[in-house]
Amino acid sequence: MPIEHFEFSEARVENLLVEAFRRAGWRVEEEPRSQLDLLVRKDDLVYAVEIKRASEGRPDRLVPLISQAILQAQAAARGLGGQVSPLAVVCAPRIPESAAAQIRQFAAANAPGVAVGIFDEEGFRSFAGPGLEVLNQNRQSLSRNMMLHREQPKIGLFSGINQWLLKVMLAPKIQESLLAAPREEYRNASQLARASGVSIMSAFRFVKQLQEEGFLHESEESLRLVRVEQLMQRWQAVNPSWRELRMRWLIRSDAPDALHAAVRQLLLNPNLPRVRRFSMAGPHSAKRPGSPIRVCAGLFSAAELLGLSFVHGAPKHLYVEEPNPELFRLLGLAREREGESVDVFVRVPAARASIFRAAVNMSGVPASDVLQIWLDVAAHPARGSAQADEIWRRVLAPSLGVK
Repeated sequence: MPIEHFEFSEARVENLLVEAFRRAGWRVEEEPRSQLDLLVRKDDLVYAVEIKRASEGRPDRLVPLISQAILQAQAAARGLGGQVSPLAVVCAPRIPESAAAQIRQFAAANAPGVAVGIFDEEGFRSFAGPGLEVLNQNRQSLSRNMMLHREQPKIGLFSGINQWLLKVMLAPKIQESLLAAPREEYRNASQLARASGVSIMSAFRFVKQLQEEGFLHESEESLRLVRVEQLMQRWQAVNPSWRELRMRWLIRSDAPDALHAAVRQLLLNPNLPRVRRFSMAGPHSAKRPGSPIRVCAGLFSAAELLGLSFVHGAPKHLYVEEPNPELFRLLGLAREREGESVDVFVRVPAARASIFRAAVNMSGVPASDVLQIWLDVAAHPARGSAQADEIWRRVLAPSLGVK
């Protein structure tokens, strides 16, 4: 099978399943914390999803694949711990109900504690497991012609994973001290996926969206962005998603580098009770089973570390992957009470991949990359637009070749 067709099929399959989960009220995590395909949540249910695709919907093709998916989903769920359950899924262009019945029987007999899903590209879905029945759907009575031309759901060009991929593609033009990402030339989505540590499906979907919106050079042998200024304007206009916590120092500190010192000390701590060890964020530091919670300075605090601070006296910001009370205690922070001043704004971002993978190590403290700073400060009321304009004029415009 040509790699282009393989990539299209894989991306199409993931899109179909993601859309089915979202329509049923599930939250789909863009950057699973292990090497699995999806992590989905609804209420107190969490599933580690492993997807296998066959070119034909025959039982002799699908049963070995469901076996493999079961083993991989179980391993991923164990690694993630907590209340995560395995969900093994197989799909094909068309799966007869008789074949689906055989797969369900095989799974029930050999892996009774594992949730199983079966679906095809014609709309048939059969899922068995707590909370999954809502996904089930009989085969739709659509003609083959309608199937081929039905518009497939799209994930936004500036999703968390896509923002990370954009940073990877822009990285060769930006100093390594300002952005941690691979710096290579990519001929296709497969090479981009390998370098950036994302699935082929995610990379192919991203490349296809860039092509459709006119941001990729059509005649080049390698992937090359065009209309970069318009792309950056679109990116900056996206409304980011995060949860913000207002924090105060447990022991009052007016030192200008108090936050950086606290983070540096935290990362050097060899004995962190009840909290997994922390490590520096880096270009390939995707969250995996047993890996540490990631932290990095953000906004004006990151700009200061990178030597890009043009606004003085700005509020301190810290990105954390999880709002862990023990983490805050070790940093010397507590939630702000009514009437108290805020010392540090802590953000828990939705786009983890884009923020933590691209963070740079500045003398032992992780800091958001220059692109992330430019994106984040632009709409901040504390002279954020002035900070963003200076970063664009002094760093990004010259680096990206924008006049």
